[in-house]
Amino acid sequence: MANYGMEEPRKRSVRAEMNITPMVDIVFTLLIIFMVAAPLIEQGVDLDLPQTETVPIESPKDKFIVRIFSGKTEADNKIFVSDAKPPIEVPLKELEVKLKTNAFLQEKKEIYLHASRELSYGYIVRVMAIMKKAGINNINLVTEPLEKE
Repeated sequence: MANYGMEEPRKRSVRAEMNITPMVDIVFTLLIIFMVAAPLIEQGVDLDLPQTETVPIESPKDKFIVRIFSGKTEADNKIFVSDAKPPIEVPLKELEVKLKTNAFLQEKKEIYLHASRELSYGYIVRVMAIMKKAGINNINLVTEPLEKE
């Protein structure tokens, strides 16, 4: 075949490559969003649960004790704080201020919580959240030993 001044058309080779740069950008953006949002999602009250059987604690002479007694309704529940002799009744709405202003408690940062068995779980968690908000890091739930049959 004669080529009369015309060049033969070049054959183009098609290269199929995936550009992953936009996908990497999206993944890093999502990673940053989740890293920022994860601490905000966490809610709750931290408890240090025992890994062994319960052991008796020493006498509570130098301990800050909060006792909660069950009433007929949640509004009737009684909270007593042992920073004085005899213990003082404190309304739930004033508990945080009472805990924040107690010098002994702010130094020790430890509470022994005695709660009546009849109280609801939600009420106890609300009281513990108030204690955490007042800056108390160590909340000890005091229980009675199991009765042997």
